[in-house]
Amino acid sequence: MESADPSEWLSAADCASRTGLTARALRVYEEFGLIAPLRSAGGWRQYGPHDLIKLNTIALLKTAGLSLAQIGQVTRGSASEPTLQQILAIQLDAWKRRRADAEHGQAIAEAALNRLRADRSLSIDELCNLIRSLEMTQLQPSAASTGHDDVAWVAVDPAVLDSYAGFYRRSEYGVTTIWRDGQRLFIDAPIPGSLGAVALHPTSETEFYPTHGAGYYQYSFLRDPQGAVSGILMRVQGVEITSPRIDATTAERLMAKLSERIQSQKPLPGSEAALRRLVEGIQAGNPPYEEMSSQLVQLVRMQLPLLRPLAEYLGAFRATEFRGVEGGGWDQYDVHCERGTSRWRILLSADGKMTSARYDWDRPNSVVGALAVSTRDTAFPSPVATP
Repeated sequence: MESADPSEWLSAADCASRTGLTARALRVYEEFGLIAPLRSAGGWRQYGPHDLIKLNTIALLKTAGLSLAQIGQVTRGSASEPTLQQILAIQLDAWKRRRADAEHGQAIAEAALNRLRADRSLSIDELCNLIRSLEMTQLQPSAASTGHDDVAWVAVDPAVLDSYAGFYRRSEYGVTTIWRDGQRLFIDAPIPGSLGAVALHPTSETEFYPTHGAGYYQYSFLRDPQGAVSGILMRVQGVEITSPRIDATTAERLMAKLSERIQSQKPLPGSEAALRRLVEGIQAGNPPYEEMSSQLVQLVRMQLPLLRPLAEYLGAFRATEFRGVEGGGWDQYDVHCERGTSRWRILLSADGKMTSARYDWDRPNSVVGALAVSTRDTAFPSPVATP
């Protein structure tokens, strides 16, 4: 039995704060059976040394590209769990490889910066090498990143698939619809590279990868204590976003709200000013995180090393030009800067928080668009924001 010394136990909030995980992530790991924190006399979760070792194992295996279901199979399927010494040895090896990648990227960035300081331009090859070096050191692999042939798809009972069919709230205006057709689930969520409905491929009874964007997107269906499906947990580049399940009436109301907004073609109050603060904050290396949803904060922090050089290259902010409301309810703006123009999309919640924002990589005439070949849909993916 583990030590009962109170100094060795952490509350959920303390565990989340000190490990850098979210309280939601801790609950999801518990739902998947990966950890089993004890409960205090008052029913509060308590995390001890053994739980922290397990959390380190989970983090390591996630970095290696395993899904939560696969992590469960690995940790529960072995005769004994890996020791802390074994985990640390693997982790040390992983950090050494990442350090080598980082040093390579650093050399490329320093060479590029020296050329710019000498008033020399960068060639397309040099720009692509710079971006490639960032992607190598920042993007984490996933179980499906190398294609469907590397993923062990499983068969799921049609009755289980039917239990997932329905509506899920994606954002202030967005609704995700999931349905079964034959032996497969389909989703209408916007995924880079997709046109219309996208098939979801199961790696377990609860975890699915989409046909498009499989290297970055993963969906897990959540159930409440009574066993009813309560939502979807989407993971995109390490960020976890939950969309709660809603009934048909609520979905219809949200879709009507979105239709009305698109027809009006009027920007959300405060979106232009929020976008300017976001762009200028990125240029200064200090984005206004306090104005963002927790999911967007994670994405911006992760992508800031790539976003900031692009924003700095555009130069001083000049003006914004509203371009309309697009299909997902986003406000579209052209951001005119000293050395070029980029198109942005931004979405605010009812309380004025930025829930989603991204560059539009498809603009062929923008400075950012010139880099689209190497960075399309990887630098600043739009999250399916929670309300």
